[in-house]
Amino acid sequence: MWYGSNLKWGPVKADMLHVLKYAESSDGIKWNRLNQIVINSESPQEYAICRPSVLYEDGAYHMWFCSRGEKYRIHWAESADGINWTRNGQERGIDVSKQGWDSEMIEYPCVFKHKDTRYLLYAGNGYGQTGFGIAIYDK
Repeated sequence: MWYGSNLKWGPVKADMLHVLKYAESSDGIKWNRLNQIVINSESPQEYAICRPSVLYEDGAYHMWFCSRGEKYRIHWAESADGINWTRNGQERGIDVSKQGWDSEMIEYPCVFKHKDTRYLLYAGNGYGQTGFGIAIYDK
């Protein structure tokens, strides 16, 4: 399981740091938390990393997650083992719109496959105050 964890918390951005960690379970009830950070902040301006969504495709793990600097954006990473990840930056083809409900921020990705098609659910401006969108992966 990949999950968000707070390393620091406080009243202002400079006091906060959220990262992604990994845990294992044989039964889904008792978890062995290895306290291992799998996605860390790349700079002091990136302080809130959250909402990992992972698929195993084509012999590799693929993770979509969001991080916050000035505004949230969706990122993508790859891993051969699910523990050691290479960040690939913002997800290609997924960015804020020029105008409208997702023109300022996109966050909280949920990636899934249905009948061999990959879908991405995500929230927009104001942390999804006006709802969420769906993107369909087009190879």
